[in-house]
Amino acid sequence: MLFVSMKADFIIVGQGLAGTLLAYELFRQNKTVVVFNDPNQLKSSDVAAGIINPVVFRRMTKSWLVDDAFPQMESTYRELEEILHEQLYYPGQMLKILGEDEFIFWKEKAFANHLENYLEAVPVLNLKDQELLNAFSFGCVNKSGRLDIQKLISTFSGLLAQQNLIRNEKLDYEKLILLADSITYDNIIAQKIIFCEGSAAAFNPFFKNLKFKHSKGEVLELKIRRLKLNEIISDEVFVAPIWNNKYKVGATYTWDKLNVETTDSARKELLDKLQNISSAPFEVLSQKAGIRPTMHDRKPVIGLLPENPQIGIFNGLGSKGVLLGPYFAKQFANYLVGNSNYIHPEANIERYFKRK
Repeated sequence: MLFVSMKADFIIVGQGLAGTLLAYELFRQNKTVVVFNDPNQLKSSDVAAGIINPVVFRRMTKSWLVDDAFPQMESTYRELEEILHEQLYYPGQMLKILGEDEFIFWKEKAFANHLENYLEAVPVLNLKDQELLNAFSFGCVNKSGRLDIQKLISTFSGLLAQQNLIRNEKLDYEKLILLADSITYDNIIAQKIIFCEGSAAAFNPFFKNLKFKHSKGEVLELKIRRLKLNEIISDEVFVAPIWNNKYKVGATYTWDKLNVETTDSARKELLDKLQNISSAPFEVLSQKAGIRPTMHDRKPVIGLLPENPQIGIFNGLGSKGVLLGPYFAKQFANYLVGNSNYIHPEANIERYFKRK
């Protein structure tokens, strides 16, 4: 006889950015959620600088789905600030350093690709900061900024803990029991379980059909007393002001040796690129590494397993997670509660199960 002492609508596995946003959206729909969070799993959300950029600089095009995702992002983070009583979202400008050829490219593409809602079409020819090295001009993105991901996750975790809705333990896949229209795990019975495990999803036995292509990234936190920036600077690396003369500088991209060990080579790469931007002396406060959860086609993966619809996934947000996460969390929550049958086809898990 199966003894069950707790019922929930959903179990969410993983409380990084994706798990936090999905749990929030399900709470908004008055659903009960229990979150499992492995305290020993180092998440990309623990490292990410939370940079928001609505433009793909290399092609000077809008970021994928930005016209829909950006307003949802702002709305969601403002709501969370109200609920959690913390400032999390810091809107601001980003300045892209431009060479002479890039100056012309920026002006041409800003109009051709209808980017005026996000940036200044005409670059700035100078910036009055003596600690920035000479640049031909700066392209100004007005709708940029950053999210304090770590504060969002920690304060939301506290909210879950107050309601006894989080278990800080690793979920054991083998103890999961699938029933006809529900699942059980230990003393919990739920309608569905949704995995939001980040890069750990590559080792989940339920998702062997999926094609993951994670990347490792490293970020530095520096003290730069003489650099007085309010804007994020973007060149080969970003330089993002945090507070009290502290800046985050990143990020590296590697696709082998996917571990969370920091490396001297990444540190040197980031500092060399920083010194191409600014001559100001700095102090390295910390260096962190994380694994970005990314799919083979660089699109998220969202949905329920066709043969086991009690099991779902919300993953692969990658480097645009801060921007895209709220949009897809709302879309998936509406799908899960039966308010919609739509998941964006480029993000839908069904793309991995179509017969060729």
